Amino acid sequence: MHRALEVVNLLPQGRVSWDAAFVLQKEAEARVKAGGRETLFVLEHTDVITAGRNADLGEMLVSEAFLLQRGVQLRTTDRGGKLTYHGPGQLVAYPVLDLSSRRRDVRRYVCDLEETLIRTSRDFGVTAARSAAPERKASIWVGNDKLAAIGVHLSRWVTTHGAALNVSTDLARFSLFVPCGIADGGVTSLSREMPNEPPPALSAVAECFVSHFLEVF
Repeated sequence: MHRALEVVNLLPQGRVSWDAAFVLQKEAEARVKAGGRETLFVLEHTDVITAGRNADLGEMLVSEAFLLQRGVQLRTTDRGGKLTYHGPGQLVAYPVLDLSSRRRDVRRYVCDLEETLIRTSRDFGVTAARSAAPERKASIWVGNDKLAAIGVHLSRWVTTHGAALNVSTDLARFSLFVPCGIADGGVTSLSREMPNEPPPALSAVAECFVSHFLEVF
């Protein structure tokens, strides 16, 4: 039986720090573990580079002092994956779900997040796809450029962290490190893939993402 899902759209409140969003996720995680409702957070972060469990900080190309001078935080997280960036112009989605009541299959969960991102991108005329390369799993790509990244954590089959879709992100931020440890791939955004169109509003992208999330899940 599926539980009630609460969609929490934080975009109208402005940009959210990574630390504040993590607190919200931990509160939601505890609620789900206690038998309460599941939650999908959608939001936009302030500038932050996060290091997942498999991150190599040697892939940072600048010092933390350099980051701080430019208003970019560096945070270590318990999600899977390596280094990635969150910030203005990027839609971040954090589903806090109980997979024990569905399919206890982490790969299927990640594939469902990928499918949600692929359908959302298609709504804006951008064709994205999974990569066949094993090192490029848990993401979607437009050619050789990554459009969205996924990094998740599970505790007793309850999920935290999630997905980040570049909408009108400052892609230069990804030059501060080796994104996801992939040195031979680039990074792109919906706005870059739509050169003859105005950048889509985050609110519009979030609406499409939530709609497809509900379809897929």
